[in-house]
Amino acid sequence: MENLDRIVILDHIKTICKRRCILPVVAIIILVALLFIVPYASLLSPKKVDGIFNVNEKDDFVEVSTKQMNYTGYDVKNGMGTKFSYYYSIQNGKCAFALIPYDLVQAKGKDLPEDAVKQKIKDLTFKAKVIKPDSSYNKMISMFAKDLNWTEDDLNDISTGWVVSSANYHPYRYIFSLIIIILFIGLAIVRLINSIRCCKDPYRFKVCSYLSKEECRELINEAQEELDSENYLQINATYITENYYIDLDTSGAFIIPLKDVIWVFRLGRRGVDIGKHSLTYTINFITRDGEVMKIPRKSSDEAMAIIKSIKATEYEIITGHSDEKMRRVAAIIEGREEENSEEASKEKTEE
Repeated sequence: MENLDRIVILDHIKTICKRRCILPVVAIIILVALLFIVPYASLLSPKKVDGIFNVNEKDDFVEVSTKQMNYTGYDVKNGMGTKFSYYYSIQNGKCAFALIPYDLVQAKGKDLPEDAVKQKIKDLTFKAKVIKPDSSYNKMISMFAKDLNWTEDDLNDISTGWVVSSANYHPYRYIFSLIIIILFIGLAIVRLINSIRCCKDPYRFKVCSYLSKEECRELINEAQEELDSENYLQINATYITENYYIDLDTSGAFIIPLKDVIWVFRLGRRGVDIGKHSLTYTINFITRDGEVMKIPRKSSDEAMAIIKSIKATEYEIITGHSDEKMRRVAAIIEGREEENSEEASKEKTEE
C-alpha cells in the first residue's frame, strides 16, 4: 500500500518548477503586448508625409516635408536645453502647428540673417511625433492669440487639435527601451525553458549550488533514501537526516551534505509586511572549501531550531556567528586550500 505521507523530493521539485513557469509566462505576455502598444515600427520607419496637412492625428511618428511654414514667435527648451520653435501653416481655414528644432531651421537658412530665418521656413524635412496639445502648446496658443487680437477659443476652433512635435521625438530612448524589452523577453524565455525542462526531468534541478548536476542527481537519490528511512528531525519544511540538510520550502529545494559543512549561522534581514515590520533570517552554510549556501526566509524560532538540530548531529559543525568563529573558520579553509595545493603539486611531480 502506498504511503500517502511519504515525502518525495522529485515531486516537490516538479511543483516548484510549475510555479516558476508562471512569472516568465506573465512577463512574456506583458512584454510582447508592450511591443504592440508602443509604436516601435512607426518609430524605426516614420510615415513619410508631404505637407503638414497630410498628417493624420492617429499617426505616431512622421517624417514631414513642408513647403512653407510661418514662425509664431515662440520658442521652448526641453530638459536637455535643446531649443525648439513653434511654426504654423494655414490651409482651407485650418491652422496646423509644428514644433521644430531651432538648429535644423538655422542650418537650412544658414546664409540668411537670423530674422529672415525665423520668419518662415521653406522646403524643410523633419521627423516628429504627433501629439495632443500639452501645457507648452496651450501657453503658446494663449500668447499667440493675444498677439493676433483673437481669443484662445477662436484660435483653438481653427486649429487641428494635434501638434507635430520634434521635441517629443526621442528615437534613442525608444530604441533603448526596445532593447531592454527584447532582453527581458529572452531572459524570461530562458527561465521558462529551464523550468519546463526541470519539471520534466527533476534531476536537472540544482539542489546544491556548489555541486555539479551529476552530483546533484546522486544527492537527491541519497537524500530520498534517508527520508524514506523516516529517521530525521522535521522543522516545518526542513528535514535534517543523519547526513543531509534538506529544505523543501515553497521557494525551492535545497540539499546540503552535512559532511561538507564546517560553519552554520543565521543573519537577520528587516522586511516590511502589511501593517507590521518583520525580521526574517537567512541560514548561511559555509563548507570546508569556502563555498557558501544561503537558505532564505526563515523565522527567528525556525532558524534557531534548525541550527540547534544541526549542532546535535555527529558532525563537528561550528554554529553561531562571531568574529572569533569567523577567524577560526577562515584558518580551517586556508589550511584546506594549502593541503589541496600540496596534494596537487605532489601529483604533478609524480606524473
